[in-house]
Amino acid sequence: MDRNQALDDLKAIRQIMDRTQREAGKHGGWSMVIAGVMWLIGFTATQFLPDGYINWTWAVISIAGTGAMIWIATRSTRRSGVRTPLWWPIFLFWWALAVFDLLLVWLFDITDGIQIGLVILLTFAMGYAQFGLFYHWLITAAGASIGVLAISAFLLIPSHFCLAMAILGGGLLIGSGLWIACSRT
Repeated sequence: MDRNQALDDLKAIRQIMDRTQREAGKHGGWSMVIAGVMWLIGFTATQFLPDGYINWTWAVISIAGTGAMIWIATRSTRRSGVRTPLWWPIFLFWWALAVFDLLLVWLFDITDGIQIGLVILLTFAMGYAQFGLFYHWLITAAGASIGVLAISAFLLIPSHFCLAMAILGGGLLIGSGLWIACSRT
């Protein structure tokens, strides 16, 4: 193989890598937007609905949101023709955090809804911060910001904690997700 052929091959590999990163970025950004909408609806419902409806509301939101994220990933993969092996590890990472939350709530017998919300928010804020270290700095910043906002709202305005997380946390995820999705197009 001569030098020009090797350079052409490296250029083709770089183009494939850039296209894969661009497509993954769009999907990741839209997933953050969906998560933000889920938080906006779920935490607003938690603030205002009677206790008997909250768990069902979150169950419906979680199933619908996860379905929307899977649909976007599938649609994006089909449309772009770019298949990445990273989706399963990413999916398993977030499920591991969810299982970790369930274990924390169960082992420490946390029954207060606000405390459960704080545990989940802090765990997922940590997950976003860790995930962003490998993917995009804005995800890390969003995770750290959500953690700070959650602790601040819990300590300063506990009676409006859920509403604060709906607006601030959901808004932060929606805004940063849109920025990531649109900046990588």
